[in-house]
Amino acid sequence: MTASLATTQTSVPSSSRRWLKPALWAVMGGMTLSVLFYSEIPMLRKADERAYLSTIPFLIVPHVLAGIVAMLSGPLQFSSRVRRRAPTFHRVLGRVYVVAVFIAAPLAILMSNTHREYHDLYFVAAIVVQAGTWMVVTAAAFLMARNRHFQQHREWMIRSYAVTFTFVGTRVLQPIPAWNRFSAPGFAMAIIVITLMAILIPTIALHWRELTTRRA
Repeated sequence: MTASLATTQTSVPSSSRRWLKPALWAVMGGMTLSVLFYSEIPMLRKADERAYLSTIPFLIVPHVLAGIVAMLSGPLQFSSRVRRRAPTFHRVLGRVYVVAVFIAAPLAILMSNTHREYHDLYFVAAIVVQAGTWMVVTAAAFLMARNRHFQQHREWMIRSYAVTFTFVGTRVLQPIPAWNRFSAPGFAMAIIVITLMAILIPTIALHWRELTTRRA
């Protein structure tokens, strides 16, 4: 998934880009809707979950809103048409994305310390790795843009959005029974592995040509 996102930003022929990028966003949108209707909405129907969330409204509400902003702004951030025709909007939206990440990520760490079921060191550590990685790669993307290294900025934004999408990646397999049989430590390890893949796969894809061909 993230490899395809990275590949579309590099040396894919323009004829392929016309259908690869829409297809990629369609798949990612389908995955997001799957998580929304299979995981998140049913969870909110549970009385104990609603009772827990009602104890942390000042954490969960801004976390969710900021996460939604970060998730939905991705397609526009990667639109070459928007970048070309509305550069000011692109820059403003980019700043909104950065602010959203730096709201959602620290709040995720705070909430990992309050959840009644997952208040364990391994789970907290996994969320710290996920949220910390999210902030680091997003900060790198912002600094690259501020310093006008635009190619590197795009590469770091791909990594950043890949980490944003780990919210979906850690939940999309829940319909598979084996996924739900993970122990709590196993699920914490899955979060770390998926976060690592969100960095590693785009990085390999972005530099696939350099990795597989020798300079003349």
